[in-house]
Parts: sequence; structure tokens; C-alpha cells
Amino acid sequence: MAKRRPTLTENVSTRVARARRSAERNKLFRFLGPRGAVTLVLGCALSIGGVSEAFDGVHFLVEKDLDAVRVVRQKSHRSTVVAQLEDGFAANSFFKLSQALPQSLVTRKRSMFTDAWLPLTGATEPKTDVLHEELARIGNVLRRQFFTDQIPYGDLIHQKAQKYSVDPALVAAVIEQESKFNKGARSQVGAQGLMQLMPRTGRWMGASNLYDPEQNIDAGVKYIKYLQGRFDGNLKKTIAAYNAGEGNVIRYGGVPPFGETQTYVKRVMNNYARRNAQLQKYGQEQGGGAPAEVPVGVVTLR
Repeated sequence: MAKRRPTLTENVSTRVARARRSAERNKLFRFLGPRGAVTLVLGCALSIGGVSEAFDGVHFLVEKDLDAVRVVRQKSHRSTVVAQLEDGFAANSFFKLSQALPQSLVTRKRSMFTDAWLPLTGATEPKTDVLHEELARIGNVLRRQFFTDQIPYGDLIHQKAQKYSVDPALVAAVIEQESKFNKGARSQVGAQGLMQLMPRTGRWMGASNLYDPEQNIDAGVKYIKYLQGRFDGNLKKTIAAYNAGEGNVIRYGGVPPFGETQTYVKRVMNNYARRNAQLQKYGQEQGGGAPAEVPVGVVTLR
């Protein structure tokens, strides 16, 4: 006679009983008791990422499947799985206990016998418009082509600018003023290469040979990014600090009253405006309109 297969209910009951016996053998479980143990688990789950975040726009979804529960932390448009219980007994107790928490903090959801409950492997982002994504991609391609075709060392400039989220037109404007795109340039005070970095600054930014165009541009763009952060994206202060040092810009609260620095800022700004105008024209000639802007913090002209 064929052996009868256990029903789904019998399988679940067996697993729950096995889990209960396993839990009861645990010293911590015996010490805390069932409710105390589940309380501890819930507290740990909801505290992941910092307890203070629970009161800072964070909401928790406790979602129950047939014999498992997961806790999803939701903030803005991001959802992250912070805990998942596969043990049937603990999961059921966990879900029941969550019902005692305020709805302003925790929402409960049952997803029984449905394919809708799919495990999250990480944060989810809101979907973006496909048309705008494609326009941005085309714009970036045109921007890269412009720098490669029209600007000396343009491929390196664009590559490093993207790496550090700096506008490549600003990088080109600085190089034009500093060295006229001469990789072997050296100033009277010892500044070297395309972006005329002092050896100490170059080492700080990770360059060992400032006459190597790739190392020089990488270090120079990284330094511009640092100055942008120091001056909240203020373009004139960033340019002035590149020439006169951040200490002088802080001391004078803006472009220092040095004739050399003031002239330098004006010329870099003019170079920057001219490169952007060339880029705009290039995009129109290629039939792609204006190339997409790079999301950087160097457009504030205060």
C-alpha cells in the first residue's frame, strides 16, 4: 500500500513543534520565556540602523508569509530588509507581538499563499522616466565626444571629471589658464604639469608624478572636488582657492584682494563660459541639443 503523503497542515504543525522544542532547549529562551525572547528579537530588528532613525521619517513593515516574517525598513522611496525570521514559531510570535506597536511606526501585512511576497535583496529606488534617461545618455555621449574631439587631453578630462562629479568644462578652463595644456609646464614656485599642482598637493591627492597627464589631471580634479566641498559649491571661491589657497579665501570671506588672484578668477570664469558655449553649439550641430548637465556643485556664482 502506498505511503500517504502528509498534508500541508501536518507539515506546518510538525515544523512548528520541532522549532518549539529546539527553542525550549535554548538556555536564553528558557531564561527569557517565549514572549521575552520574541520581544528581544523585535527590539533588535527595529533598532537596526540606529534607534534614533525610528523617529526620523522611518517606518517599518512587518510582513508575514506562511511560516516566515520579514521586517522592511521604509524611508522616503527606499525599502531595505533589516530582518527575516524563517522559524515558524518565532515568526508567528514575532508577528503577533508587532501588533502591540503603534501604527505610526509599524505596519503589518499578511501575504499568505501568494507570489506577491518576493524577497528584497537590497534598497529599491523609484523608477525613472525612460525618455529622460535616454536623453541624458545621449547628452553624456555628446559631452564626451566634444571633449575628446575639441579639447587637448579631453578624454582624460572627461573621464576624471566623471570620476569625481566635477564639471569637465571647469577642469578644462583651469588647465587652459594654468598651463595652456602644456604637460611639461613648471612655474617659478615649483607648480608642475597640466594643472600646475605643487608637489605637496599632488602627493596629498595621490599623485607621484605630476608630469604624467593622467596622474596630474586625476589629482587636480580631486583637489577641485575637495575645494567645492569646502566652499559649498561656490564657483568663484573654489577657483580663488585653487590659486591662492583655501586659507586666504576663508580669511577674506571670498576672493582675496590680490591682483593676481582676482585676474585669475576672471580669466578662468571666461574660459569656463566659452567652453560651455562651445559645448552648447557642438550639441546643436550634432543634432542632439544641449548635452546633459553633470550633477555638480559648482554653479553657484555668489
